[in-house]
Amino acid sequence: MDRVDTEPLFDSEYFLDLRSFSLPRDWERAWDASTSGYRVNGASLDCCDLYTDQGLKFVRRLTAGLEFRFRFTELSDKDRQETHHWLELEQDLGRGFSAELFGETSFRKEDADIGAGLRWRGGGWEARARRNAVDFNFNSRGSTTERYDRKPYTDELLLAAPVPGGRAWAAAEFDQPTRRRIPAQNKVFGYRRSRAWSGWEGSGDLAPRVEYAYEHQRKSDDAYHSERRVHGVTASALWGSWEPGLGFFHRSAWTELARYKRWEVQPWLRARRELRPGLTGEVAPFLSLGEDRARLVAEAKTNLAVEWSFGGRGRIGLNGSFDLDTPNKPWDGGNVRAMFFF
Repeated sequence: MDRVDTEPLFDSEYFLDLRSFSLPRDWERAWDASTSGYRVNGASLDCCDLYTDQGLKFVRRLTAGLEFRFRFTELSDKDRQETHHWLELEQDLGRGFSAELFGETSFRKEDADIGAGLRWRGGGWEARARRNAVDFNFNSRGSTTERYDRKPYTDELLLAAPVPGGRAWAAAEFDQPTRRRIPAQNKVFGYRRSRAWSGWEGSGDLAPRVEYAYEHQRKSDDAYHSERRVHGVTASALWGSWEPGLGFFHRSAWTELARYKRWEVQPWLRARRELRPGLTGEVAPFLSLGEDRARLVAEAKTNLAVEWSFGGRGRIGLNGSFDLDTPNKPWDGGNVRAMFFF
């Protein structure tokens, strides 16, 4: 609610920064294959802002048919700052079906969430539907004069299936229309967001991966209204010690005061090599070419990283980013990434 229009915060390097500070594909594959672990990725975006992406997951089978999960996630960038700690229970119902109960606790009861879901799995297929009642008792147990005219709900859908040569998936998340009345500021905040994404990942040594994502968001207060649509496509592969990739996005947004339109093509290439047992070096150039409200976007940088690995228990990496298009000021920030399994 603090800022309705965030588009002016995204400078010419912002989206390439997010791309260059992302985790390597082999990190992502190791994380997806694990059931319990912690990872963090912190990166300097500018003098005052730190990009943070961290998560912790813990899974324990309590009985033959009952599973407990804990998930902690934090994602902070110039668009939004979100922190969640989910407690989840999943009970097998038979014939591939299971029921889920999940929630997020809070000292202030008004900020607590609770949700339920249904999942089916069989033959490599998976279908899942969940609904989360966000701030579900805010109006009845709120500690302020703020109230929801329309309470927030989030719906999630997922379908995954084995396909020739790999696995495909499609998912969607709907933040239902919300209206929150704030008497102290004499305003009403409105919000709605829909996200959808799909992808395919192939098996074998190359492990090709293609993903598409779409977002439609509306935010408003009594001053003005903002709306945006974002399309994005990412493709990458693993070729020995090389990771070639290509990203593309198109953003369109508008308010009563401004119109925004931006697109970028972002090719990259990571080259990783074991320098000695337990130590890996990485060189990764990243490019960006596009248009921002009829202005050319052209950025180039390269990342130099070292990574320590500790058997199968974890990894720690230090990464520095250097501008290639501004040689008089080459240093462009850095990031620290770590991942541990337990």
